[in-house]
Amino acid sequence: MIFNPIKLICCLAPLSFALLIGCGKTAPDQQATPKVEPTEATQTPGMEAASKAHDEGRFADAVRLYTAELATEEAKPAPSWVQLSHLNNQLGLALDNAGQYDKALEYYQKDLAILLKQLGPDHPDVALSYNNIGAVHDNKGEYDKALEYYQKSLAISLKQLGPDRPSVATSYNNIGLVHSKKGEYDKALEYIQKALTIRLKQLGPDHPDVANSYHNIAFLYKDKKDLPKAKEYWRKAHAILLKKLGPNHPHTKLVKGELDALNK
Repeated sequence: MIFNPIKLICCLAPLSFALLIGCGKTAPDQQATPKVEPTEATQTPGMEAASKAHDEGRFADAVRLYTAELATEEAKPAPSWVQLSHLNNQLGLALDNAGQYDKALEYYQKDLAILLKQLGPDHPDVALSYNNIGAVHDNKGEYDKALEYYQKSLAISLKQLGPDRPSVATSYNNIGLVHSKKGEYDKALEYIQKALTIRLKQLGPDHPDVANSYHNIAFLYKDKKDLPKAKEYWRKAHAILLKKLGPNHPHTKLVKGELDALNK
């Protein structure tokens, strides 16, 4: 299993294939000037309960609670677009994690429509929305559609944030993972190496995200039947995870298991 250690910007979640954005809309590396001043959603008790349910893996409860919060906001005489955007995004995220991909796309598309209207087509939040939609198509096995949205996300991030931002690395990583699922291993390596270059520059050689890149590269070499190279990169990943997360962390154990399997 190839992993990406960032699933949510505001609340880091277990390793997964692609970056999904939740818990507010502004990622740490966004510096482009939006058309309107960015405003974070106001957390109601119901939203806090929904977020807690989601973090605990109770996705059905999160969907129920976010649905109720969205209905309440929509019923107001003058609903806040910030609240509507956030709730549609969070509901899409919960539905995606619950495996209800078509419903997740419905709410992510509603969020995207709000952001395009309020912030314009080149805002970094729009890039995050495209990324989320791409991730759902990725989960559905619709890889060409996933690539389409990941590339849209990447184009905005490159334009607005520059080439060395962590969000750009995430886009490269996600695109690379899709190419790997299509069996296009050389293309996948190209993109995941780009992600690694950015992560090394911005985060340093001992960051878990760098271990993530090494892990993904190791899997690609395994798929290419180059087992010595796979072992080399898994050793690099394991050394970082052992140092930063300890021997009992699930990510460390995952990589150790791959190394042990190769050593048999």
